[in-house]
Amino acid sequence: MAKETTNQNSPAQTKIVLDNQKSSWWNSLTDGQRQMIVSLAIVLGISVTALIAIKFASNQVRKVVSNKEENQSFGEDKHATWAKQLKMAFDNDGWWGTDEASIRRVIRELPSKEDFQKVQVSYRRLYEGQNLIKDLTDELKATEFNEMLAILQSKPDKDNGESAPIYDPYAWAKRLYNAMSIYYAGFIPGTDEEAIQAVFSELPSQAAFVDTAQAYQILYGTSLEADLDGDLDWSMDWRAIISQKPKS
Repeated sequence: MAKETTNQNSPAQTKIVLDNQKSSWWNSLTDGQRQMIVSLAIVLGISVTALIAIKFASNQVRKVVSNKEENQSFGEDKHATWAKQLKMAFDNDGWWGTDEASIRRVIRELPSKEDFQKVQVSYRRLYEGQNLIKDLTDELKATEFNEMLAILQSKPDKDNGESAPIYDPYAWAKRLYNAMSIYYAGFIPGTDEEAIQAVFSELPSQAAFVDTAQAYQILYGTSLEADLDGDLDWSMDWRAIISQKPKS
């Protein structure tokens, strides 16, 4: 009786076959094709390395610019200082929320629209590309953001050396309206009394308040005095504040 045999490859034979299968695609290529693949691999490796180097260099440049701007915030460059103060107001010492009063103070302190543009540049340099306008819109309620815009719009295009704000009853009226149009949690009405006090502090006279009330009536079709009475109630004697100002 014939002995049955099995046709099985030994482990060594199997390994040789697999190795031949793995290398067959490379061996089937011409010298020119193999040279092209090697060249492409080298170019790809160089490109990736270059991109990493550019990214690293860009980050280093940003850090150098940021450090330089940081040093200027402690010197005579007020724009870097204002930019840093705004960022600190956004962070609010790690507490929840935003320090709106500090933002308002900085915005009011800016002499002109041109100075605000320079603050934006300093902010971008200090914080590696962050956009000040975007951060303002993210951190402030719509009414608060509109108030800051109204403050900026009331400023001259360039610093004229005068500390007093431009006489602009319409800008004051818009700010007062925004201060009395706040909603907490989206539906609870509230009032930003600090914003109202900020406007009152800028009004040079009782006549300026009258002009602002007229602008308010034109813009919103309602009485400024009535809205102030309704919103401030007993929390602020706004009439006494206005009466202490000169008549004209």
